[in-house]
Amino acid sequence: MADQDFAATVTEALDAAAQCAGAETSHCYAVLGVRLDELETLARKSLLSHVDYHPLVRKLKEGSALTPDDMATLRSLVVGDADYYIKYDDDFDRSRSELLKIVEQIRQLQSNEPDAATLMHVAVLCREATTLLAATEHYLEQKERVRRFEDATRGPLDREAARALARLIEGMAA
Repeated sequence: MADQDFAATVTEALDAAAQCAGAETSHCYAVLGVRLDELETLARKSLLSHVDYHPLVRKLKEGSALTPDDMATLRSLVVGDADYYIKYDDDFDRSRSELLKIVEQIRQLQSNEPDAATLMHVAVLCREATTLLAATEHYLEQKERVRRFEDATRGPLDREAARALARLIEGMAA
């Protein structure tokens, strides 16, 4: 049933994307945003039905040693989304470059008298920068999540960290 729900939700998202291509309106893109949010939520919920995480949780609770396969599953569950985001995101460099250009434009406008046109221009530049900052910040947050996970799992897990990871995985399944 979950796979059928997933297929239907993918179809709804793709249909919404096709509507955006045909009619570029804010409403179409808002609907696409809703459909993509629904798809993301369903994909995350369905993930655990495709991963046998119970033995991993048991080992974490018991404090047993984890095999390389266990560690791969743990990584996939805890930071797998961040791994994919970092691997496939190619906008970070572009966003950072655009952000620097916008900051430079604001710097140049700083010397102007703050008339209506200058103020409007600065406001628009700030809005553009804010949009770029959100994507840039998200990329860096994901990169930092992966680094923290790698640091925390570099050696053997201590008992409390293992139990916390077990609770995290169980919480994902709830």
